[in-house]
Amino acid sequence: MRNALLHYRGMGFQIAIDDLGEGFSSLRLWSELRPEFVKVDMHFVQGIHADPLKQQFLRSIQSIALSSGTQVIAEGIETAAEFRTVRNLGICAGQGYFIARPNRIPPLQPSAEVGCLIAAHHRVESYNTTRAVTVESILCHVEPVQPGVEIENILACFSANKDMRAIPVVEHGRPVGLINRYEFVDSFAQPFRRELLSKKPCANIMNATPLLVEKSTPIHELSGFLSESEIRHFTDGFIITEQGRYIGIGNGQDLLREITQSQIETARYANPLTLLPGNVPINEHIEHALKSGNAFAVCYGDLDNFKPYNDVCGYRKGDELIQFTARLLGSVCDPVHDFIGHIGGDDFILILQSKDWEQRCHRALTTFAHTSSVLFEKNHRAISSYQSADRQGRIVYHPLPTLSIGVIWVNPELFGSHHEVAEAATAAKKMAKQKPGNSLFIERRSLHQHEMAEQHTGAGA
Repeated sequence: MRNALLHYRGMGFQIAIDDLGEGFSSLRLWSELRPEFVKVDMHFVQGIHADPLKQQFLRSIQSIALSSGTQVIAEGIETAAEFRTVRNLGICAGQGYFIARPNRIPPLQPSAEVGCLIAAHHRVESYNTTRAVTVESILCHVEPVQPGVEIENILACFSANKDMRAIPVVEHGRPVGLINRYEFVDSFAQPFRRELLSKKPCANIMNATPLLVEKSTPIHELSGFLSESEIRHFTDGFIITEQGRYIGIGNGQDLLREITQSQIETARYANPLTLLPGNVPINEHIEHALKSGNAFAVCYGDLDNFKPYNDVCGYRKGDELIQFTARLLGSVCDPVHDFIGHIGGDDFILILQSKDWEQRCHRALTTFAHTSSVLFEKNHRAISSYQSADRQGRIVYHPLPTLSIGVIWVNPELFGSHHEVAEAATAAKKMAKQKPGNSLFIERRSLHQHEMAEQHTGAGA
């Protein structure tokens, strides 16, 4: 069967494996055939939104697909929750009753519900990746050759261009191989190799299993993969694709240069204590969210009674409390929809697009109340306070630090810039701090206006 399939591939057909995961031989077939598509068995898709193990299986399959140039198709998507989870895992193709039912003439446009989920994903993706760098940034287009091109023509190409490191081999728009300059020249340096091979097709000497990388792949993901894979992928370079079709090549040196530049850029604007994004990326995220036209929640988190605690217990304990708060707030954020930044000191900003943003705020406060006590001295916990002397030498009792969160609902039509958002969020934070203990204040006026507008739009529709 393998030989038959490879024969048809040589004629221009593409190969797909169905029901991946149903039997024991699927992974071996994948390894041997290098199919263009694999369709994951519906067992791993149905109920995936509520099953972390299934999510990990699909995430691993997607990782293998990334390294082998395969496109994954998720089969059996029947609910919006399954669609959303599969989409967030990076699977770019799906099949199931939620998307469309079997029809002699398949619809060319998705249903309204599916269309909204796709559009929402594009908005979130662009929102979260304004500063992210993808493989497309290191793309270099090199004119590919056909597998049947004679080897002497490959030699002529390398001779004419001293900077050319590799030549991609492409058939029907799909990459099938890569010819590395140094391996090619080293091979031709051997006696009689030129006379024996010059008229042979280049398919005879190409690397038939090059690394194929989709252009939208974040460079940190590719870097992580290369660090754990064969060294040849780094030295030979890799082919960059768009939906499986050849668009260019990349190499390890350019990848390292881009990663270094990205790290320098990130470090420049990161808070040194928590390594969270600082003021510049916070402002950029808010501005980008305003331009997107979608409403979102801005949560201003601040520690109460922090300054006297820092003065009494020392800056090291104060730093521990700030880092603890940063981890706690980060844990309640959805990495796909939400963003957390550190303004400085004990002040944090959360930009939440998750639908359950209010529950996430309550969860942060509850968790802080239940876990922050481990940072305080035993005698302080016993009386829920600590004492210090004021400037006049009088003993003053201070409550243990608590967390306050002020929230505003940002409708882009009502805010002109991040400056206005920051001003409104600061006012909400001050209101939250007026409440004793771990507290949440939500500016309900803008949220009420937004809900009324949505109801009006729904009634009109």
